Amino acid sequence: MNRKQKNILFAGLLVFGLWGNVFAGNPERQGQAGAAQLTINGWARSSGMGWANGSSIKGAEAMFMNVAGLDRFRNKTEMVFGRTEWLMGSGIAINNVALAQKLGDEGDGGTFGLTVMQYSIKPIDITTEQNPYGGIGTFRVSMSNIGLAYAKSFSNNISAGIIAKMVSEGIPDANASGITLDVGVQYISTLRPVQGSIKKDDFKFGISMKNIGPDMTHTGDGLSYKGILQNGTFTKTIQVKVDPIKMPALLNISASYDIRLDKDPNQYDNRLTMGFGFTNFSYSANQLTFAAEYSYKDFLTVRGGILYQGGIFAEETRSSVFTGPMAGLSYDWKMGEDGNVVSLDYSFRATNPFNGVHSFGVRIGLGSAE
Repeated sequence: MNRKQKNILFAGLLVFGLWGNVFAGNPERQGQAGAAQLTINGWARSSGMGWANGSSIKGAEAMFMNVAGLDRFRNKTEMVFGRTEWLMGSGIAINNVALAQKLGDEGDGGTFGLTVMQYSIKPIDITTEQNPYGGIGTFRVSMSNIGLAYAKSFSNNISAGIIAKMVSEGIPDANASGITLDVGVQYISTLRPVQGSIKKDDFKFGISMKNIGPDMTHTGDGLSYKGILQNGTFTKTIQVKVDPIKMPALLNISASYDIRLDKDPNQYDNRLTMGFGFTNFSYSANQLTFAAEYSYKDFLTVRGGILYQGGIFAEETRSSVFTGPMAGLSYDWKMGEDGNVVSLDYSFRATNPFNGVHSFGVRIGLGSAE
């Protein structure tokens, strides 16, 4: 790594380190932020390793985990479709679609990305003071976000990216919208370079800062009601004052290392990746993620991990619905010699209560950028 690359990496570490001090984890503030959907990973491939995947994530799914990885996929074009059954039994599902497109004749102009996440939530009964048990109809909650991203590799070792997201949430008579920014950096290197070795780029390090933006405020007719004054003689419309909604800012630092399991020095069919992630939340307790991924010839991949947060293993002290374990599976089907590929992904995250989170994904890669 030359001096310029070292300076870029050092500057990134310094900036993100300062932000980490500003947004310190604070479990006492749990639930005080809004736009919680910005912290939910609805993608099947990356969620099998959780936040430990921030250093090695690449392609369209990187727009959630670490946008710097957007420019590191092998194809010219990538489309990903995802469906997540969120907290099975709750009636909530997440639909995702994302597009990544390399720019320039050789793909050296960086990568443009577009991502859309939309929640499907079952109807909720309308209740009033006169009808506390419903029976007078239902209403729907709408939640979605749209992101535009750009990432570029400055060398074989360093890439960086930025994504702007518009988030919207509400009910028929009250809603809120806002804009947030994510930025990320990835560094890739070979820990022990050996001339002629087929094992390269085995160490990966990533930093991402997410959901930085101004507060949101709910508006709409649902925040007003008619009040009766002076013994019922007069009525007046009263507007409820609501506090601004803070964005759920977070900082993720992750690292991974690839281990070649083949005995033949000229063969690299079996890869084991060990990953680690530290996530610093501004409105909840910090998290540690430990994960591993095994890949056979880059077409069959199994992954799993464990999430740790203070008190997570005891129901009385757990502050999250997640209980720790996560796992996933991917199958990549290479089509012909043009580099086209179709992938199927699945992941599971254990929860209590509810019956876990199940995510399914289809990824289509077109053309080769290598």
